[in-house]
Amino acid sequence: MIAHAVEAAALASIAEAEQVIDRLQAANDPLLEEHLYEAWLRKGEALAQLGRHGERVALCDALIAHADAAPAGRALWIVQAFNAKGSAWRAMGEARREIGAYEEVERRFGDASTPEVRTWVAHAAFQRAVVAGSLGGAFAKVDMVRSCEDIARRYAGDAPEATREIVARARIWRGELLADLAYPTESREAFDAVWRDLAYAPEPSVAARVGHARITQAMGLAEAGRRVEEAIPMLDEVLAAYAGDPREALREVHARAGFLRADMLDDAGEHALALAACEDVLAAHLADELPGVALRACRAMALKTHVLYRLDRDGEVPAVRAALVARFSHHTGADIEELMAEVMCRTAYDAEEPEDVLPACDALDARFGESALVPVRRWVARGQALRDIGRSEDAAAQFEAVHARFGKHTGETDAALILTTTRAAMAAASVLRGAGRNDAAIALYQAAASGVDAGASQALREEALHARLQILALRGEPPDAQAPMLDALAADFGRDPAADLRRQVIDALYAHAHELREAKAFDASLAAYDRLLALTAEESDEGVLRTVASALLNKGYLLLKLVDRPAEALVVYDEIVARFRNITSEAMRDTLSKAAASRQTCLVTLDRLSGADFGGDFPDLPVDKLDEIRATITRGYELGEAGKQREGIALTDQVLAEHVEASHPELRNQCSRALINKTYMLQQLGQLERVIACADEMDARYGGELSMSIQERVALCLGYKSAALDKLGRHDEEQAVYSDIIARWASSNVIDLRRRVARAFYCQGLTHKQAGDTDAALESYARLLGRDGHAKDATLQLWVAKAMIDQASVLGQQGDQAGRAEVYRTLIARFGESTDAPMRERVINASEWLADANGLRMRMACWASTSSSTRRSGTPCGGSAPRCPKRRRRGSATGWGR
Repeated sequence: MIAHAVEAAALASIAEAEQVIDRLQAANDPLLEEHLYEAWLRKGEALAQLGRHGERVALCDALIAHADAAPAGRALWIVQAFNAKGSAWRAMGEARREIGAYEEVERRFGDASTPEVRTWVAHAAFQRAVVAGSLGGAFAKVDMVRSCEDIARRYAGDAPEATREIVARARIWRGELLADLAYPTESREAFDAVWRDLAYAPEPSVAARVGHARITQAMGLAEAGRRVEEAIPMLDEVLAAYAGDPREALREVHARAGFLRADMLDDAGEHALALAACEDVLAAHLADELPGVALRACRAMALKTHVLYRLDRDGEVPAVRAALVARFSHHTGADIEELMAEVMCRTAYDAEEPEDVLPACDALDARFGESALVPVRRWVARGQALRDIGRSEDAAAQFEAVHARFGKHTGETDAALILTTTRAAMAAASVLRGAGRNDAAIALYQAAASGVDAGASQALREEALHARLQILALRGEPPDAQAPMLDALAADFGRDPAADLRRQVIDALYAHAHELREAKAFDASLAAYDRLLALTAEESDEGVLRTVASALLNKGYLLLKLVDRPAEALVVYDEIVARFRNITSEAMRDTLSKAAASRQTCLVTLDRLSGADFGGDFPDLPVDKLDEIRATITRGYELGEAGKQREGIALTDQVLAEHVEASHPELRNQCSRALINKTYMLQQLGQLERVIACADEMDARYGGELSMSIQERVALCLGYKSAALDKLGRHDEEQAVYSDIIARWASSNVIDLRRRVARAFYCQGLTHKQAGDTDAALESYARLLGRDGHAKDATLQLWVAKAMIDQASVLGQQGDQAGRAEVYRTLIARFGESTDAPMRERVINASEWLADANGLRMRMACWASTSSSTRRSGTPCGGSAPRCPKRRRRGSATGWGR
């Protein structure tokens, strides 16, 4: 609607100007020529609004020709026409012709003395410097630096405000060119000089131009990481210079500087100061109706809601949003409307109850109707709310409406919009699927997936793949009928550049092969595994390769156990060893171990086992015998947990006596289970020397195993050893164990091993601290924080929090109270939202210390109190793996926080 209004106004202006031109040209009255030239230029501006720049060039040429043919004294109109012609050439992308127009002004009128003409000559010179400096290389930029200096020198004494503004702009542009030429010091000096000379210029346009340049300079410093020390003080200068100035141009500068200052403070993490800065902007400018000022006030209110969230003052946000909507609802400026739509949309998305979303969406629709502002998001929000309150049919209809209005089939080309509407179609399909309307769901999944090719974004390709997988699931076809669709899926996505998409395809092929095997369609299952393996012959992604390795293992098992083709199975196991022997990741080591064991079974079956295969000849391990061994170990563990440790140890000793020297991989695996359980039960009995001996035996026998499950047991056993050494006061040996754990598994990405390493770092630091070596303690804590400081695993997070509490305590002992406070603040910021009871205890400790240090009364009711004691302990490593405790030492975690 606005565009139509602008076009209509421009056409009316052209018609009016043409009437004046026709009438005055016919009159040929020199006294009326001023009105004629004004009409000519006015028509040119209207043509520019309509994008008819070629016609504007022709119009300017006609004006120049007419003025040149008239008696002298027409220079003011000619010079304006040349400048307008340059502007038209710029709009057409004709930079050389634009520069030519400006150079013609200098050639013809460079020596003019009339102030009005000199203003236009200066304007042309400045525009030439801008165009040539923007498009040229280093030499051109150097020339334009000199050109700007010439402009400032030639016109510094001119009185007209317009000329003085051009001089200011030339000096600012010189500073920007120097920055582009990598002369930061000279550039900074140029900007500082402009600010020093012209910040308080009496002409508002000049002062405003300089003020905006100073703000831009501050933004550059912020982007360079000098936000707090230089950028914000620079904005403070601007705010001080123009505080309370009633002139419109300077009110806008002041509002812009105030908002950016608040934004920078928020980015710097100074949220309380950012909130105060927002309040300053609103106090000075909330009632101002000047568009540029109102925009900054609106942005300040929106930023205030964000900062309130950061300060955990969520309850105040709705009132601020409501005030923003009420204050700016009558504004029709595009920027403010877009911000209002965003705030109102966010209100809908943030509603805690689905019932509250619908009124928020109604308000959005009432305010913006069919406007192009956030229609997709507000409609999607309505659909989600309808779904959440159980109105499935209405939700599906809403999501379908989004897809029907904005989907790919409408010719929409905006990638982000297409992605959103595709997801809406997926959401509608999900609702329909939940309602049992599978055919309708399939139709929507097909619509979402259609037309998505290799050139689409990864996110869109992922949605298409997900849609096709859902179709496969909904059709419910028997496994032997799924092959054609899976073949198409593999052709389209099996070699996708995105590894995550390839993984999903491979997982689908893997599941299909497994289903065929379970259905006893063994030949079809083998063909499915072969299809997967052919597709991944050149695969390099570790996640895909894990699935490939599992597929090979399953194929080998099928051949060996289900169709009795051990010779072919042996080829498969040999392929596993050959293909993955150089992959050192822990996840692959179990696969290699299993393949080696199965390969041995193949050799036994084929009577081809040699003594070199596993260190000696031995018969295949019967399944019933393996089950008996497992049951004995499990029964022993259960006895230990029931407080009958000696009986449990007797059972584990029974297994170990019979099989501990065996070389069969599965027997070694079971014996490692028995040994870790024995070590744990000895630790419960307090037999510390035997704990150490068992841990040493575990490491000696199994420390070099490829199997990750065995490696985890070895690491846990070493943890028991360190705890025993600690209780015996043998701290040098204890430290050596920690160092060994760190050296062997610090690079592991297996979560249980990462936990063992984290514990080792923490206990190493604590032992250093208690020995008085605070620097070594800090180093250990720092290594733990650097490695796991941002881990998502709750157990790792707790080790990190313990280390931070201890780190803060050590810093306090060294007299660094500021460092101690910073560690506590970091801990609170990182883990303050945790619901884990031990973690909340540490957050409370840190908060109490900060409260005491700052003389504050902090609200602690929001945190639940937990146990006041803490143990330096490990965590279960899954299955029957027991804990590895570390005795509580003097100076518990609850005490270190104070």
